[in-house]
Amino acid sequence: MVNFATVTKGQQGQRFSRRRTNPYEREAIMKVTKIAALILTIAVALFVLIPSLSWAEDGAAIYKAKCAACHGADAAGKPAAKIPSLVSDDAKKLSDADLTDFVANGGPSKKATHAFASKGLTPDQVKAVVEEIRNLQKK
Repeated sequence: MVNFATVTKGQQGQRFSRRRTNPYEREAIMKVTKIAALILTIAVALFVLIPSLSWAEDGAAIYKAKCAACHGADAAGKPAAKIPSLVSDDAKKLSDADLTDFVANGGPSKKATHAFASKGLTPDQVKAVVEEIRNLQKK
């Protein structure tokens, strides 16, 4: 053990001094910390504040955004405007493949207003809309 009374000033400075950080190193650490905090804040904000960016396809939300304006929230349609009901007996008789064709491609008549596959809906989203139509038909 070293006798503290005999330790010279030079030895004392070497033995007990803290490591001094380079100002540039300290600045780099601060920049990295700030960037990490910013990225974390953005990620939390996106996750919490924007729930519509979910990974699961929500057929009800897609129906509401793309279909409800014409067919109605209850899918009853608008007979005066010749917009068919999606909950009628005729619509219930259609197969899922037929409904998928109507939503994705406009059906046999290839209605441009229904060609949602060319308007950005993925096959999974079209399937989710068809499932939502089936759910509305059960009500």
